[in-house]
Amino acid sequence: MSDARNVFRRLTRAVRAGIPSVKLSMNEPHDQVQPPPQAETTAPMPSHWFRSAALLDVRGLQVASAAHVDAPRLVHGISLSITCGEVIGLVGDASSGALEVAQCIAGVLPAPATIRSGSILFNGVELVGLPPRSFSRLHDAKVAYLPRSPRDSLDPNMTVGTQLAAPLRSGGGLSKPAAYERCLDLLGQAGIENPEHTFTAYPRDVSAILAQRVHIANALAGSPNLLVADDPTDTLNASDSADILELLSKLQRKHKLTMIIVTGSVHVAARICHRVAVVRTGAIVEYASVADLCGSPKHPYTRELLHASENESLGSPAL
Repeated sequence: MSDARNVFRRLTRAVRAGIPSVKLSMNEPHDQVQPPPQAETTAPMPSHWFRSAALLDVRGLQVASAAHVDAPRLVHGISLSITCGEVIGLVGDASSGALEVAQCIAGVLPAPATIRSGSILFNGVELVGLPPRSFSRLHDAKVAYLPRSPRDSLDPNMTVGTQLAAPLRSGGGLSKPAAYERCLDLLGQAGIENPEHTFTAYPRDVSAILAQRVHIANALAGSPNLLVADDPTDTLNASDSADILELLSKLQRKHKLTMIIVTGSVHVAARICHRVAVVRTGAIVEYASVADLCGSPKHPYTRELLHASENESLGSPAL
């Protein structure tokens, strides 16, 4: 009788506790009765949490040549994720859309081209649709851009030093003497042997490689997280190209910079990049490490680009 009463009491407690499936036996001690495990949460964490772990995450980016509905699409839903310290190459010809992707990231997409849809998450902040003033405040100091034609991108009516010092004084609040010293230091970091002379020179008096070094010095001024370079060797001869790529690699390691390099040459990308995205007609057709891409290209367009680069004077890529 006592056993029956014990079972009855245990069943009553189980029901009151809301446990519908407790296995009991006449000889089972009370302290072995366990509630069922709680159900696991299967809902995924917000994608924003995962994306913000990368320095830059691009999702479904579409770019049109103009704002009207029927404007041709230059970029068709490209997605790309880059972690801190990576160097990524965007390789393709002039009509591939690689440059437009880089320009969107750098905030320099020229009108009338426009972003039609997609997302660019930088340092956890969405850039697409951000008001211009907020975009500039958040973006400009942390993302630097190297133009394709460095001499043409300098104001011919102002000395190099004036152009370098202006943002340091207006945005950085430096005095004229402090800005001068800072400019000399930046020019020295960019590999310019006589920074004092370059500081007082006009763009017409500097060579293409010297102009590129000036732009690199200007890029370093803001201590950026990301450097976007539009074909930094396009206007240079083979020897100067090798020097600029070596300088960028050195600065990348020293400052732990994240870089995006736009180029039409797989071999140029292989000299400096960790991974390469091959872009054709607005889409990424192959994305791989430099070793895999050069050693075992999968897409016919990649093989075409490699074949076109075989006789480049830059020599074999340093894998």
